[in-house]
Amino acid sequence: MAEPFEYISHARLVYKDGYRNTYLGDVPEPVVYGVQGKLREYYGAKEGPPIASTLDHIVAAVAG
Repeated sequence: MAEPFEYISHARLVYKDGYRNTYLGDVPEPVVYGVQGKLREYYGAKEGPPIASTLDHIVAAVAG
């Protein structure tokens, strides 16, 4: 069995052009969160390319 360890997640959010750019730990490129489909309509977000929302990422993480 593996030895116990402690993990602390570090995240930084930067709002840019209406999107949330999230920097996670030591990864240099941000994860960009936006909206798509019905969420875009619900929030009245501006037109643009569909970008996965935080909800999309949560669902994918739990499913995978």
